Amino acid sequence: MIECTHVYKRYKSGTNALYDINMKVEQGEFVYIIGPTGSGKSTLIKLLDGEEAPTKGDVKVVGINVGKLKAGQIPIYRRNIGVVFQDYRLLPTKTVFENISYALEVINMRKAQVKKRTNEVMEVVSLIDKGNSFPKELSGGQQQRVAIARAIANRPKVLIADEPTGNLDPGKSDEIMDLLEKINDAYGTTILMVTHDLTLVNKHRKRTIVLEHGHIVADLPEGGYVRHDQ
Repeated sequence: MIECTHVYKRYKSGTNALYDINMKVEQGEFVYIIGPTGSGKSTLIKLLDGEEAPTKGDVKVVGINVGKLKAGQIPIYRRNIGVVFQDYRLLPTKTVFENISYALEVINMRKAQVKKRTNEVMEVVSLIDKGNSFPKELSGGQQQRVAIARAIANRPKVLIADEPTGNLDPGKSDEIMDLLEKINDAYGTTILMVTHDLTLVNKHRKRTIVLEHGHIVADLPEGGYVRHDQ
């Protein structure tokens, strides 16, 4: 499903972000990516979504060698993945329904199917009564639910969650985790979650990959406890 083989990333500025990354994530897995600021987490996400290409090595997602894609192929490739960000990135002038449906309209899904699928995912994230609300009328937790609904609207094979609980209090963070686990279980969606929240990681235990200075320094099995010095 996701496979990185001897991946290195060096930016034009001369910064070395990743060194010899070897990682394999199977279909349906839920994996945390953790590590301090500057450890390479953001670069890894950029390689997976096609925003950057590796300097050396191969990055394969759903059988596609992402680093070899031409610029025009990347939007089509991204239909296989959903991405959720810490800052939600909702369109402020569109309603909840419109924010979600827009993600389907841009891939030319039929109008009737767009409506059906949008209502389905609003039900999944428990926002069916908020379809006509605007982002500013929602709490942070609700806005993140909209962002998740938008990311899964096209039923992606992979969901990348980049610090999805970073702006939320512990209670709302738990709700988002419960939702991600529900999506993982119900749809078999492979989830890769970047987070700094070790309390959350230790409460909702999953396989955990630890990055430090661009290296994978630990790959802990599901159920393992992460020490706070990692």
